[in-house]
This record gives sequence, structure tokens and C-alpha cells, in this order.
Amino acid sequence: MKRIGKAFCIMTLLTAGLLTAGLLTACSAGDDDSYNAQYQYVEYNDINAGIYDGAWTVNKLEVDTARLEVTNVLKLRLPEWYLVISCFEKEYYSSLQPFIFEYKGQPVVISFRNQGYTTDATFNSITSTEKQFNGTVFFNNTSFVVAIDGVEHRVDLLSNEPGNAVYRNDNGQWTIGLTVTAFNVTNMETHEEEMRTPQKPIVLYFNTKNRIR
Repeated sequence: MKRIGKAFCIMTLLTAGLLTAGLLTACSAGDDDSYNAQYQYVEYNDINAGIYDGAWTVNKLEVDTARLEVTNVLKLRLPEWYLVISCFEKEYYSSLQPFIFEYKGQPVVISFRNQGYTTDATFNSITSTEKQFNGTVFFNNTSFVVAIDGVEHRVDLLSNEPGNAVYRNDNGQWTIGLTVTAFNVTNMETHEEEMRTPQKPIVLYFNTKNRIR
């Protein structure tokens, strides 16, 4: 059993255009008591909790807007329309036998764990389950449900790396990063599963713009 890709540092996914040199400064070594106290503070306080407006982007292009609710989990709606086109491209653009897609538009709940911090940001990894396909293990970061011709299908977003979430202390905003390497589609009536691969990995970013409350 193998796992696609190499394990990257949690900051790798979000460095481009996001992290400054200050964010890349590691916590000082050798001060375990100080680190543990800071870690517990970041892990359990609710200073970052709230409701935020934001947008999903792919290649710096906005593909959807959504509202993020932060408690001890992240709750937000995925860019379902964009993901459906990427997953069911042939069916979506079929002219011979048009398919009817019904979007649920329900927010997903994403668990996350603190992985470290700097003076400017807190870094978190998204808690993923694992999905094995043809001897390869993928991270299943989250999923959504879409109805195709009246039949519900669950679409799992699989990746070779777990997703990440960064809270910026300097501006009070969140960035969530998800890479989609493959889709695992389950017919909810027959329970048949099918693995689908986009033309190239999809890198999704969700950036909050302002805090509502």
C-alpha cells in the first residue's frame, strides 16, 4: 500500500502570496513550558471563533462565495458548481442526454487541529479520513452530496495531502487550502463507487474578507 506524494510542512500549501518572512519563523526551540502554554491557549481559546464572509478561488480566480462559521470546527459551503463540473465534466456538457444536477448547498463541517504558530499566524491541519483505491491511500478531506437525475451521489474530495487552515493574527482573517487529486463518487441508492480524476489537481483556497460577528 502506497501513499501518493510526499509529506510537506503545513506551511507549504499556503506560502504563495500568503506568508511573510515573519510567518516562516519557527517557534524557538528548547522552551517546552512556554510552547505548551502557548499551544494550549491557541487550541482552546475562542478568540478566533466567529462568522466570516469569504470567497473560494482557483488559480486566483473567484469561483464562489460562502460564509465561514468558526467554533471548534469549520463550517462552510463548498464550491459545488465548480466541483461538479470538474468531476462530471462529460455528463455536465452532454448534448445527447442532458443530465439534471441538483445542488444541495449545505455547509460541510470540517474538523481541524492546531499544528503550530508564529507571532502572526496560527497553523492548523484539517482532520482527514483515509480512502484506499487500487493500493493507493488518499486523504479524504471532506465531501458533499449532489443529485444527478434525482439520484443522490456523495462526492469525496480526495488528495495526496491533508488540507490546511491558517488564521492570521495580524488581520484577523482565515485561509483554508484544499487540493483535490481525485473524486470518489458513491451512488447513494446502489452504493456503487467510482473513482474519477480531474485533468489536473485542483487547488482550492477559501479566503475570508471580513468578520460579521
